Amino acid sequence: MTASVEVTMDALDTEPVASWWADALGYRRLYARPPYIVLAPAPGDVRPRLVIQQVDAIEPGKISVHLDLRVDDPDGEVERLEKLGATVAWVVDETGDGFIRWTTLTDPWGTLFCVCPARPDPEEMPKEMEEPDVAS
Repeated sequence: MTASVEVTMDALDTEPVASWWADALGYRRLYARPPYIVLAPAPGDVRPRLVIQQVDAIEPGKISVHLDLRVDDPDGEVERLEKLGATVAWVVDETGDGFIRWTTLTDPWGTLFCVCPARPDPEEMPKEMEEPDVAS
């Protein structure tokens, strides 16, 4: 079952996009790990995190905003969603680089979304991934 939902947005230049959305939403910057900048509301605020994802081009026909389902059991969730009609589009495995493995799927109507491992609590983030807030 889904532990949390994040919204991921493609951007050609992540810094100004992240700064603008942080100001617009009143979010704070949790950390950056290229190609991502992760924004979040204040502790206790239940709104979803916003992940700004660096891309080389905005692809015609590709939705530039998608959902990331953060779950405790990614493989089990992918299997469950496939039974509901989702289709695996591709798998990205960055575990060899010390990061995560995630699966991109399509819903029965072709909309892309990702299933990823649940994120650790922000207080448990590695110090090297932390950055100061950009929103005041």
